[in-house]
Amino acid sequence: MTDQIKLTTFFRKYGRLGYYVQLAALFFLPFQEIRGQDGAAFNYKDSDTISIDVGSEPEYPPFCFLDEFGNPDGFAVDVFKAAARTVNIQFEFKVGVWGQIREDLALGKVDALPFVGRTPEREDQFDFTMSYLSLHGDIFVRKRTSDIKNLEDLIDKNILVMKGDNAEEFVRRDQVSNYIFTTNTYQEAFEMLSHGQYDAVITQRITGIRLTEQLGIKNVVPLNIFMPEFRQDFCFAVQDGNHKLQARLNEGLSVIIANGTYEEIRNNWLGPGMGHEFRIWDVLKVSLYILVPLVIIFLLVSIVILRRLVRRRTNRLELEISGHKVTAENLHKQKLLLNEMERISKTGGWEFDNNKKHFRWTEGTYEIYGLDKTTFDIGEYRHSKDFFHPDDLKILEKSFDRLLEEGTSYELELRFTSVDKVSKLIMTNGFAEVHHGIVVRAYGNIMDITERKKNEKDLNRLKDHLEKEVNERTIELKEKIQKLDKSQQAMLYMVEDLNQLTSELQDEREKLVAANRELEAFTYSVSHDLRAPLRAINGFSKFLHDDYGELLDDEGIRLLTVIRDNAIKMDILITDLLNFSRISRTGMKKMTIDMKSVAESMYYEIASDQQREDFELVLNEIPEAYCDNALMKQVWQNLIGNALKYSGRAELKKLEIGATLNGDEWVYYIRDHGAGFDPRFQDKLFTMFQRLHSDEEYEGTGVGLAIVQRIIQRHNGKIWAESEPGNGATFYFSLPNKLD
Repeated sequence: MTDQIKLTTFFRKYGRLGYYVQLAALFFLPFQEIRGQDGAAFNYKDSDTISIDVGSEPEYPPFCFLDEFGNPDGFAVDVFKAAARTVNIQFEFKVGVWGQIREDLALGKVDALPFVGRTPEREDQFDFTMSYLSLHGDIFVRKRTSDIKNLEDLIDKNILVMKGDNAEEFVRRDQVSNYIFTTNTYQEAFEMLSHGQYDAVITQRITGIRLTEQLGIKNVVPLNIFMPEFRQDFCFAVQDGNHKLQARLNEGLSVIIANGTYEEIRNNWLGPGMGHEFRIWDVLKVSLYILVPLVIIFLLVSIVILRRLVRRRTNRLELEISGHKVTAENLHKQKLLLNEMERISKTGGWEFDNNKKHFRWTEGTYEIYGLDKTTFDIGEYRHSKDFFHPDDLKILEKSFDRLLEEGTSYELELRFTSVDKVSKLIMTNGFAEVHHGIVVRAYGNIMDITERKKNEKDLNRLKDHLEKEVNERTIELKEKIQKLDKSQQAMLYMVEDLNQLTSELQDEREKLVAANRELEAFTYSVSHDLRAPLRAINGFSKFLHDDYGELLDDEGIRLLTVIRDNAIKMDILITDLLNFSRISRTGMKKMTIDMKSVAESMYYEIASDQQREDFELVLNEIPEAYCDNALMKQVWQNLIGNALKYSGRAELKKLEIGATLNGDEWVYYIRDHGAGFDPRFQDKLFTMFQRLHSDEEYEGTGVGLAIVQRIIQRHNGKIWAESEPGNGATFYFSLPNKLD
């Protein structure tokens, strides 16, 4: 099919000669018969006729809109109809706003969309045919607008785009403005802009011009600003994984492009294209007319053999193209995954062609250096010597020269300064690829280890300090004991020493509290850093499952699933640990809050739709409280979440929330009728990682109630619980009454 397109397109450019040779070329099409130029006379024999539903927009001229009878019309609609009919696809159009039909395609309610810009955000949602139109966007403003002259001027402007359109993806991806608003159609957007409600509209230039003309808007004009970042290739889109429909539509597009139908549709809606570039026809005209009969005779003589060869070659090329597409998609996904892994782990890669004396870096290396890959020419490796400390540079150059000369690998820790003058410590290593005793290629990686080294130093410093304190106190205590052994009269001094020791121990206690805070901060830092390798494990496990799952047996799939499940559990546990660590370090902003509204809002935020139907929520009179609003939301979130979880199997699904006044404090409570617990073990409820139920009964990490206790303690309150197994549980917490 690719060869057919190239031949037909070339022959159509060159008039009568192309016509004659095209007639001969038709003998190479084993499964299709061309009878005219409208694409409707193809006899598609590869498969049976299929019927599909196609989504179309009502207001996106001249590509997709409704005509005066309410039927879908436009350039993209006509192109889709022609391509579909060519390959025996019956279709029915369903009209809806862009956001609706896009969601319908993702859910499988429609099978295809005729006019979809191919963007990185949509690559994972849909499969696309080949592109049949490329357009550039433009900025539309009201006349006499003088403060918008380029894309950068939009950063503090109110701009409008259609919800879900590629223009919205562009402005959000490139952070064009801090104030982005959306409408369901561009008709609404231009009417709002015309009435002065917003500053600008961004869309395809031709769409904006057609809409302003149709709406009779005279005070809106395009700025004619070239935006290469907003160039869009438009395709047919099908549901993700529907490769059969994608291949058939690709074939239909190829045919209508080859037989001229596409050009007629384009000229009808968008006007004729540019003239042909080639001007040698007049020179070769006579000689080509002579060659035509000879070529036709030769083709007719060779038709049987050539048809078989072309058929085989076409099938082989189609298989190769399909394989190349799959490979290209996989490589693209792997590159995105590699870039994300490098960003998270602050790692980059490099390689050096020893023959060309040229470096190549990955995205992560540019980020460590703080360089822009589009403006910085790596060139020879010594161009980057200014980034390294002079002493370390000598070590690096010597190691690199040995790598190239002898193939000796290295691993170094070096002092380094990035472009933005940030001092760093990096670890880099290098390896050699040797052919016939000669190093032809060197490669390795570079890692920013600044934070890791800082954490190691902080940990060692804390450890040394604690050891020193312990040793000093041990020596002092030994000396005091020796004095007591020498004489009874030392008892007189012991009281004085004990008083002094008590004061010193109080100081030590304060130091210990400070050390605990440092340890909590360190725990937070370490826990936070653990999430990066967990995401890597989970991501690579998913990648392995998706791309190589067919190569694994059932046991392999089970083990891979166990790895992913445990990675997810550990990520949840780390999140709970981070929350627990954050509770002690977060400053409190106390204020008077409506405790009843907070509890009610957290219930409707946590409970699923099914739980809201099943459970009865009773909210008694609950007084206001003087506390930190964010922390108190965490308290209710954990307590209500536990009540819902442990009452899920109960016959009576009812939650009761209220409060009582007890002296100078308010006691708040939440009561359920769920599984309950043995009161003998209630002291373990608020201890980290202590759970009274197994994971098989109820999932959890054992951190939630510890977080609740820590928050209540910070508010100078207490928390406790009452329960019996199988008879539900009531959790109480008290807060000082500061409102009187």
